[in-house]
Order: sequence, then structure tokens, then C-alpha cells
Amino acid sequence: MIKQMITGVLTVAVLTMSSCGSGEKDPVAYNNSIITVINGSEKHVTDMNAAMNSSDYTKAEQVRTAWEKSLNDDIKKVEDLGDFKGDATFQKAVLNGLNGYKKIVTEDYPKLIELRKNKTSDAATESTLLDNINKAFENMGNGVNKASAEFESKYTS
Repeated sequence: MIKQMITGVLTVAVLTMSSCGSGEKDPVAYNNSIITVINGSEKHVTDMNAAMNSSDYTKAEQVRTAWEKSLNDDIKKVEDLGDFKGDATFQKAVLNGLNGYKKIVTEDYPKLIELRKNKTSDAATESTLLDNINKAFENMGNGVNKASAEFESKYTS
């Protein structure tokens, strides 16, 4: 499911980049800059899934820590990009998604890692944490896909 969300985001990004026209401020370059930042999380998602699936909780914590640092950097990059010709819709959608990732990386993943590491049987808590994580991925995918489509429709020649 997570890979499908990321694939969806990437597909929309490619379509947006290939169909946007040029202008005073280049929509293709702007879109590309934002999508490049988003793509940075894909490696962390893959690495986290691999660590958790192999029950390597030391590695999972290392991935989580690196991902948290990367998210802080990514949020700053998107903030520094600013809006596009006064339109911050796309930027805000990406920032919302990145902040959603940050929340699960700083709150939910540490609890999940600890729960599994200690082999604590707490199905309700684990289910809640996994739901939070999956919802963050879904919100990022849906929010960015919607904003990207709107961006494309507004700034296509």
C-alpha cells in the first residue's frame, strides 16, 4: 500500500512535469524541486519497512533517526522554495504531508519499534500505531496528488 501511494505521487509528478508550460517563473522547475524533496522519503520508507520486516529494531531506529533529520531538512527546503506566483497550495500540501511524516517518525515509529523490540503483546496499541502510520502515508499521497493535479491544471499552457 505504501509503495502504491509513492508510485501514485511519482506518476502525477512525471505527468505534471511533462505537461506544464513555461512562464516567468518556470512551473516545471518549481514542480521538479518539490517532487525531488518528496522523493527523499521513499528511501526511508523502503529502509524502514525492510528493518521492521526483518525484526532489526536497531536498524529501524537508525533509519528513523536519519529520516527525522532528513524530514527537518526537507521541510526547510520546501519552505525556502516559497509559493508559486503567490499560490502556496502545492507547497502547503507537501508541507502538510512532510509534517505528517514527521509526526509518525517522531511519535508513532519510536513506540512501534519499542513495542516490537521488547516483544510486548499489545495488539490494540500496535494496531493504532500502524493505522496512524498508514493514514500519514495516505494523507501525503492524496494531498500531494490533489495539489499536483490542481497545480498542473492552473499552470499548463
